[in-house]
Amino acid sequence: MVAGLLALLCVSGGVIGYVLYDRATAPDRSAPDVVAVNYLQAALVARDDNKANLFTCAGPIRAVDEFREQLAAREQELDTVFSVNIENVAVTKTSATSAVVHVVIRRSATIDGVQQSLTDTWRFDVADQQEGWRVCMAAPA
Repeated sequence: MVAGLLALLCVSGGVIGYVLYDRATAPDRSAPDVVAVNYLQAALVARDDNKANLFTCAGPIRAVDEFREQLAAREQELDTVFSVNIENVAVTKTSATSAVVHVVIRRSATIDGVQQSLTDTWRFDVADQQEGWRVCMAAPA
């Protein structure tokens, strides 16, 4: 009887641990703005393609990949590292399962002792799919 109770407790503890771990590590795709910001954090700040793809409809988004490549080339050319900030996130729902997210991407760096920054406004088309919102298309606005 004691062995059965102990086995039940172990199995229950394992299931609870798995569920809590899964919730803690699952990507947050709960809203259009959340998925756009998480995607940009993964693609431009962490520069992690695998993580970025968790937030897209169907793999890499070419326009953002090209933007990141230009950013890296400019960093190498100027011998600096850019800080990327995502600002002024605005969502417009177009239907129950689609939305447009406008985002300002600020690139900042110190060049020759002078702090400089540039901003670009981007548009992201997002869709609510089975496992939450995902970025399907991106382009400079």
